[in-house]
Formats: sequence, C-alpha cells, structure tokens
Amino acid sequence: MIHLFRIMRQRLLSENKFSKYLMYAIGEIVLVVIGILIALQINNANELRKERIAEIKMLHNFKKSITEDLLSTEDFINRFEQADESIYLILTHMENDLKYHDSLQYHFRYTTALWSPKINQEYFERTTSSDFNIITNDSLKNELLDYYSFAKRTFDVRMNRYAVLMDDASRNVFNSRFNAFWNNTWNDPDYPESTARDMKPMDYEALKKDSEYRYFLQTIKNQLYWYVREPLTQANQSAEKLIGLIDAELKNVEE
Repeated sequence: MIHLFRIMRQRLLSENKFSKYLMYAIGEIVLVVIGILIALQINNANELRKERIAEIKMLHNFKKSITEDLLSTEDFINRFEQADESIYLILTHMENDLKYHDSLQYHFRYTTALWSPKINQEYFERTTSSDFNIITNDSLKNELLDYYSFAKRTFDVRMNRYAVLMDDASRNVFNSRFNAFWNNTWNDPDYPESTARDMKPMDYEALKKDSEYRYFLQTIKNQLYWYVREPLTQANQSAEKLIGLIDAELKNVEE
C-alpha cells in the first residue's frame, strides 16, 4: 500500500498536481500512524495478558502459603488450648488441696508447652515490590501487606517473648521442683509413648504451698493468652479472610 502511494506521489509531482500530492502524502502518514497505533495496542494487550497470567500465579502461590498457615494455626490453637486447660486444672487441684495422682504428670508437662508457631513469610519475602504491584486489587494488596507485617512485627515477637519466659522458668522454677523439664525418653525405642512425656514434682505437698510456683502458674496463664493464644486467633482469622479475598479476586481475573 505504501509503495502504491509512493508511485502516485511521483506521478502527481510530475504532473504538477501539488494539492493532490499533498493529500496522498497526508494519507500515507495517516496509514503509518494507524499501523503504529495498532502495533502498540497489540503489544500492550500482550503485555497485559502476561501480567494477568503472572498475577494469577502469584495469587495462587499466596493462597497456598496462607492455607498452610491456616491449617498450622488451627492445630496450634488446639494444642495451646490444652496447655491452658492443664494450667487451670493444676491450679484448681492445688487450690482445693487435692491429693496427687499420676495423671497430673501429663498436665504438669502441658503447663510448660512451648511449640514454635510460624506464619510462613518465605514467599512474601521472595516477592519484590515490582512483582507485588502486578496485583491490581489495591484492597487485597493492602490486606496481604497487613498480614505479613503482623506476622513479622507482632506474631513472631510475641511467640519469642513467650519462649524466653518459658526458657527462664526452666532454669529458675522447674529445675528445683520437678524431675525433668519436658521429661521424655526419645532415645529409648522401647519406652511406651503414652508415658513418655510427663513432669513429676519432687514434692507435691510442698509444691501446693509454694508461692513462687503458684505465681508462675497464675502469670503464665495470662501470658499464654496474650503472647500465644490471642495472636494465633488473630492470625487464623486474618488467614481465613485473605483466602476468601484471594478466591474472589481469582474468580474476577480468571474470567
């Protein structure tokens, strides 16, 4: 087409038809501009399609990671709820001056429960700011940022504080009152699992009157709530909300 316009221009120039030559020249320019615009539009459409594919992949990866967090927090919520119940049971038993029985060893063990809940931040940390910006839903993006900020600035900090408290208690409270801290015989394959984890007080009657130990139990019950159970619940609720938001956004971008 452009070659044809060139021939026409040359003919019009030779015939001194300048006005018609100008029209054909303008037409040629318009065709070139239209071609460039079409090429740019096709290129932009291809880039947008690539970004949407990358966004979908990223959202699926975040959903996978957060779903694993949700399952983990649910498990730890149940475990630490058992720890809370054991603290309450021991306190009630001692306050009512009840006699010792072997089943208490299990509950003494659970009063010292110290697992290490984590919100998996690996995928988020591998995601650069430019990559993260391919998420087009600003509300969802802010929710993700809040979730991982909470994980690093609140969740990890509180879990670490509780671990420090329990470590301090193992050296200054339990060492003079129990046969062992987290007693088990993991290196004995023939030891029955049902009794492998216990803590037996050296002198239960003295322990009932021990104000320092009572103070520890009453305090750790509150600390267990604020440093462990409350952030676990918050993480669990945030994870559930995020999974719902991601599912809704995937439905939107995959259509």
